Order: sequence, then C-alpha cells, then structure tokens
Amino acid sequence: TEFFECDVLVCGTGTSGLCAASHAAELGADVLVVEALTENGVGGNSKYVEACWVPANEDVIETTYATLVEYHKNALNTHVARRWVNEALDIFDWTIHSQGVTFAEASGLESLKATSPAVKYAEDEERELSAGKAAITTMYEYCQKLGVRFEFDARATELIMNDDGSVAGALCDRLAGSRLQVKASAVIFATGGFSANKEMFEQFTHLNYDHLIAYGTSGSQRGDGISMGLSVDAALHHPEAINFCSPILPGHFNKGALTICGVNQADTIFVNERAERFCDEHCISDWALSGNIGAQQEHIYVVIDQDFVEKIETQGPVTKRTNYFKANEPVPEFSSEIEEALVRDNPRVVKADTIEGVAERLGLDPQALAAQIKRWNGFVDEGVDKDFQKSAEFMRKVQTPPFYGFKTVLAWYNNVGGLKVDEYARVISKSFKPVPGLYATGSDAGGLFGGCYDVSCAPGSTQMWARASGYWAAEHAVETYLKG
Repeated sequence: TEFFECDVLVCGTGTSGLCAASHAAELGADVLVVEALTENGVGGNSKYVEACWVPANEDVIETTYATLVEYHKNALNTHVARRWVNEALDIFDWTIHSQGVTFAEASGLESLKATSPAVKYAEDEERELSAGKAAITTMYEYCQKLGVRFEFDARATELIMNDDGSVAGALCDRLAGSRLQVKASAVIFATGGFSANKEMFEQFTHLNYDHLIAYGTSGSQRGDGISMGLSVDAALHHPEAINFCSPILPGHFNKGALTICGVNQADTIFVNERAERFCDEHCISDWALSGNIGAQQEHIYVVIDQDFVEKIETQGPVTKRTNYFKANEPVPEFSSEIEEALVRDNPRVVKADTIEGVAERLGLDPQALAAQIKRWNGFVDEGVDKDFQKSAEFMRKVQTPPFYGFKTVLAWYNNVGGLKVDEYARVISKSFKPVPGLYATGSDAGGLFGGCYDVSCAPGSTQMWARASGYWAAEHAVETYLKG
C-alpha cells in the first residue's frame, strides 16, 4: 500500500474534476487528483464535448431559470438551479481568464427553447487537438502549474471515514493489484457517472443496456463515485435520468448527412420492431426527450422514399441538428452518402423498389409495414395524423420508389442524475443532512436536472454543470475544512 496525504482529494480528471482541483489549488489547498486511467485518459468523456452553456447576458438569467423549472416540472433542485444560472457568467469568466480555456468565435449550438446558445470550445489547430480535448489539456496544464499532484492508474473505490461520520480520505486500486491510501480533509467525486456500468445503468433506468449505445464513453465511467456515496448512506436524485443523444447508424458517421438528415427528421416516419409508428416524429427536435419514447422500443426504423431524398438535396432538412445541418438549406451529398453505405453493405441501410422489399431487408413483417405506410399516407391525404397528432406541416407521403430503410440504435451520452447534492455540491444523506467532507460533481451528482437532460432549454448545460459543481465543491471544501 502506498500512502498519500492532502487537503483535498479529487477523484477523476474530467471537466468537473479539473475545475475542482484547479480552484481548490487557487484557494491555497494541497490537492491530489486520482484517475483510474493512465495519463492518456485525462478528461474522460469530457474529451468528446463540443460546447458549454452560458447565458448570453444577465437579462436572460431569469428567463432561463423559469424555463428550466417548467421543463423539469419542479423535479430539479431549485436552490441548485438558481445558483447555477446566477453564477454561470462568473464561472465562464473564470474558465477563460483563470484556467485559460478558449472558445470559438462562432455563436455555438442553439436549441428550441434556449434563450442562449452553448458556446463552442476552440480547437487547438497547432497541437491538432479537438475542441473538447483542447479544453481538457488547457485545464490539466493549469492544474500542473498550480502544483496539483496527479496519480494515474489509481481508481478510487472506497471511502475512509472517521468515527463521527466525516470523510477521512479514500482507498484507490491500481491495475497491478496494489493500493493507495489517501488521507484528506475533503473528498470530491468527479468519476464521470455510470455510462460504462451495465448493471448500474439497468438498475437505475430499467432499460436494456445492450439495446442502446453509450456514445463517447472512455470506459472508465463505472459509477465509482455513486457506489462510494451509497456506501455511506447517501441519497440519490433522479438516478434514472440520462442524456439521450438521438438515433444513430452504427458504422456511419454520427454527424453526417445520412444520420442527421435521414434518421433524425420530423417529416419522416419512425416504426418499431412491429412495423408500427409509435410517436409524433416531431419529438426528435428535442432529442433528449425523444429518447424517452425511443427507449421503449426494441428497435427504431426509419422509412423514406425517393421524393424525400430529392427534397433533402434541393430544399434541405426541416429539423435543425445543432450546427451540423441547418433547416431549409440543401444537402446535395445526401444521396451519395446513402449509396456509399449501400456499397459498403451496411445491413442497417437498405434500398428496394417496394415497401415490402424494404421490410424484408430490415427484418420486419412486409405486410405490417405496407399496411402502416398505407395508413400513414391516408392521414397525409386527410391532413390529420389520427394516431399521434403530428402537425400537418411535417406530414409527407411515402410513395415514390425506390424506398430506403434505416435500422437505427438509440444513443446516449451519460447520466445526468446521481448522488443528491445541494447548492454547495455537498453529498446529502438519506437523513437529509450533508455527509461532512464529501462532495459530488458532474455526472456523479444529481440536482440541476429532473428526469432528463434539458438540451432544448440550455444546450451544453452538462458542461456548465460540471464547471459550476466542481467550482462550488472546491470553494466550500477549502472554506470549511481548511480555513474553518
């Protein structure tokens, strides 16, 4: 066993962990960060992010708060949400001027109800770093400059507790079998949630892990922080809440024309494994919420015709997907991407001269799919969707051969619920009292969100939540356990 001692122990090197570590060090703490991965794994899932939400100005703070409360139907922690919107501009300023993170000049990622777009991280072209990786690298280097210590291949698995119920440190495991014992006045969880833990995922969500794709996970998000919190009787806040992405086509670029314009559009029709429609497809405009209905199906299939292909190429999609393809702007490469997938013999992309032929290639009941398309086309003629009330502006017939079918898989990024925390990121026990010295941040913590991710209200909110919760945890830990 190796022995370490520090003021603040941070478990994890994602956005929330690096924010907690750097701010605690700024405040004069001796900080040790332990990471389950090697140094190459610094950043975890945060290496794959693109943007961070921030209010455009102080005028939209009140509107954003009201929108979040309404969207989550009061299922969020209002004290957490209020502090989050109030301080987001200050934390954004700290991110730029203290940590040195840079952002792109483009306006960023917009959503339906958002009063402010997410601001995109800047890529580091000189070092050939993607946006998320550039932000992580900058924060990691800032931590090193501040004297923060890092121990890699050190997976935090067990808390050390004092007799009075306060935190005394943690035990960490190395792959080779040795252990680290760390004595600390405060422990901050930033282990990234449970996106790589099938058992925990199914326990909390009651969904089949293998029917979804955990998109962007680095494999280390095994719920370690949540498990350790539960071991000391911590409460949970909406642990079932996950950040759905959208239906994707494995084997094809997730942000390409085929995926965005073919399987994520309101004017297509979605059917399940029974070849039945199951929703108003316009729900895809809020892909976090649309995942709630999509996850109830074994599979999600999309069927389009040649008219739709030509419409995308000449008029563009109707559903804007962040900054990849804008509504009503032609996408001339759409058909070529479909043909490339067909040439590669991707079994999830099929083409046939009849609806029955598409069904056979997709493994669906041909008669059932043909009947569903006939029923749908009748609704289009009437101008009324008698099944799911889709607006007439998004209703298009599926009638002109050749026909195309896509067998998608619903993707998700991470969980957005976790250990119950307050507005200081303190872990709250089942007795509604803070666990002294214990904090949870980012995807280990639940409080800002209700039952799902609020992408349509505050795109990039998970990144600002990671920043804010890390900042709060460090600030409270230092003020309480080092200076108090």
